[in-house]
Amino acid sequence: MEYFYHLKSGVVFKFLLKVFLLLFVVNLLVISLEFYLDNYTSSNLSSRYTFQYYVTGMFYFDGERNIPTYFSTLNLLFCAGLLFLISNFVKKSSTPLFHRKWYWMGWVFVWLATDELFALHEITAKPMRTMLQHLFQQENIGLLHFAWFVPYAMVLAFVGFYFLRFILSLPGKTLYRFILSGLLFLAGAVGMEMVSGLIVSNNLLSIYKLITTLEESFEMIGVIFFIYSLIKYLEDQKELNRVVLDVIIDKTTPTEPTNAVPMEKVKDQQKSILTY
Repeated sequence: MEYFYHLKSGVVFKFLLKVFLLLFVVNLLVISLEFYLDNYTSSNLSSRYTFQYYVTGMFYFDGERNIPTYFSTLNLLFCAGLLFLISNFVKKSSTPLFHRKWYWMGWVFVWLATDELFALHEITAKPMRTMLQHLFQQENIGLLHFAWFVPYAMVLAFVGFYFLRFILSLPGKTLYRFILSGLLFLAGAVGMEMVSGLIVSNNLLSIYKLITTLEESFEMIGVIFFIYSLIKYLEDQKELNRVVLDVIIDKTTPTEPTNAVPMEKVKDQQKSILTY
């Protein structure tokens, strides 16, 4: 028995966007409920562990190791897998130029997925904030309150320089899609992060969760659009008309000698094959 899974850019994009919208709505409902309980009732329900862990903690976009975090992590790993696939395809093509760039970009997304899951960037936030406070001789540094993105921006500049020639060599439509997805991601990861830093510095905490929701939303949409861009790139290649995951399952039993096949062939049939 054979099952074929055709990876289509439009179908994948719509599916991931629907999941994002569902999570976005649930996130808004959760923070709205928490705000209502805190400000318009005398109930202490929102401060209880059960509510904080299973309601706010489970669905809030800026939470750690919850459903939105796992969704973002899986999307980043999906990007990495597609980049490794493209690297392998380019390497075997008639023009194997830049296949190493595709490969190393895949590892960049593996790092981003790890960082998303374990919030590694937050390790640098406090020491960088302290250093900037000493540098500017003031406690309130506003937009730079969440200062983790300062060293990350330096690393990004170095990485960007390494990939610049490769990025500029991409086909026009692919280049524009990559740039747009990158701008969307950075608008959230850096732009909205700076805004949220300003919010915290000025004690405007009543709108903080809305700002962080926008921050994470930009990041998620940027990654989802990048996934679409990668699959679209694969679809546009002349040597690769479609990406098919061919899963073959053999249900033959030992009592059927007429359909018996060598054990090595059975093992081969049980493998998932990525065909071009």
